[in-house]
Amino acid sequence: MDYFFLALAVGLVVLSALVFFGRVVPGPTVFDRLTGIGVIGTNAILFILLLGVLDGRLDMYVDMAIAYAAIGFVTLLILGKYFERKGDMDR
Repeated sequence: MDYFFLALAVGLVVLSALVFFGRVVPGPTVFDRLTGIGVIGTNAILFILLLGVLDGRLDMYVDMAIAYAAIGFVTLLILGKYFERKGDMDR
C-alpha cells in the first residue's frame, strides 16, 4: 500500500512540473499564471497529505496542510487584487 501512495506522490510532482512549464511560465496573462500557481498549491497540499499517510502521522500533516492552504489562498487573493488594480492584465 505504501508503494501506491508513493506513486501518487511522484505523480503529483510530475503534474506540478507539467503545470509549471505549461501554464505558469508561458501564460499569456498574469491571471493564467496565478491560476497555475493555485493548481500547484493544491497539488502541494495533496503531497503534504500523502507524506502524512506514508509517515503514519496524518493528524500532524493535516494541520500543516490546512495552514498551507489558508496562506496560499490569501496570497492568491492579494496578488489577484494587486494586479487587477495595477492594470497589468496583458503581461
